Amino acid sequence: MLWANNLHEEVLDNGLVVVIHDYPEDVGGVVMLYTAGSSCERIGKTGVAHVLEHLMFNGTKRFAPFSLYVDSWGGQDNAFTDRDVAVYHTSTPASKVKDVLTLEADRMVNLSFTNFHAEKRVVMEEHLLGENEDDELLWNEVFSQLWPDSPYSNPVGGWPEDVEGLEVEDVVGFYDEFYTPNNAVLTVVSPMDVDEVLAHVEEVFGDIPPNPNLRLPKHGHPPYAWRKFSDVRANRPRRFVMAFRLDRPDVRYNAALNVLTRILDLERSSPLWGLVEDRRLTLFNVRVYEYLGGNVFAIAGEVPIGSTPPYTDILSILSDLKPEEEMVERVKRMLKSEFIFSLEEVESLALNVALTRYLFGRVPGFDESVEIINGVSVKDVEEVLAQVIRAPLAAVHYT
Repeated sequence: MLWANNLHEEVLDNGLVVVIHDYPEDVGGVVMLYTAGSSCERIGKTGVAHVLEHLMFNGTKRFAPFSLYVDSWGGQDNAFTDRDVAVYHTSTPASKVKDVLTLEADRMVNLSFTNFHAEKRVVMEEHLLGENEDDELLWNEVFSQLWPDSPYSNPVGGWPEDVEGLEVEDVVGFYDEFYTPNNAVLTVVSPMDVDEVLAHVEEVFGDIPPNPNLRLPKHGHPPYAWRKFSDVRANRPRRFVMAFRLDRPDVRYNAALNVLTRILDLERSSPLWGLVEDRRLTLFNVRVYEYLGGNVFAIAGEVPIGSTPPYTDILSILSDLKPEEEMVERVKRMLKSEFIFSLEEVESLALNVALTRYLFGRVPGFDESVEIINGVSVKDVEEVLAQVIRAPLAAVHYT
């Protein structure tokens, strides 16, 4: 399937989605995205997705640890686990893209679990370090409020007592269930001919059987207290997170949401900047986090020592905001420039393609992507803003 001059998609018979992006330079990027994040974990087994992520780098029954090969080729590789996904991304000289694909296919079926106990200890140590991160505890509380009684409410790294109790059989079971071709998006960015890439992908992935019993969690919008303000008892004053739970209908909606986000995040040009000048805030940032269950529109920052976050003032600013056409056009130019610039870095390009495909089921080509940004109107931004004002809200700060 051809979406644009440089973007192709095929779906293998086993369900593996393959997206290929032509890239003019002699480098390649490979991303393997599994819809197998922490929200797929069972009660009492949280943390298993993160432990598995670590084990994916420890070698298979056929090959040594993944990174040994990538490093020797002058490339780099890494991974991350989130609530919906586990994502493995590699950049390498173009001549080694086929080798990366061979390794990636092998660790989909032949993973070695011999270092399970060592990696479990590493994950537990990371959890202790994570508790020292500025916003870790705040975000855990935010998600427990935005998605109550849902796997989204669990920490991505798992509850410490669950991780401590994990056995290797738990990880093997998760791997067998979710690390399957019909639960994956493979993105390849390279200068190689598309047919050549597809032929190799078919060769190394084509015989891997799908999981016919795959069952992914469904993330709706559960019952929720419309506005909830709370605090986290910790010896870390000043930090806060204010998060709104929104729908995620399509790419065009998210483009308008990103325009609104950037308007609010433009430091001295932001409508929120007056709170800094009045010393109600010392700093702030505004971001959108995209999940299968919806968008999280978040305002986070710090307040002066001894102060509490000005939640009511922030809500009033949002309610009174009237987006101006000049500002909307300015932000759209910024977003277009950033989009074009992102095409120049192979790994970020491969990641963006993979994440867009998993979230929206398709990847707009270059012309359509620019058209989507250009098409955002003041009215679109106003409509998104109205939804933010009406949305469920979790506001949490340290005390």
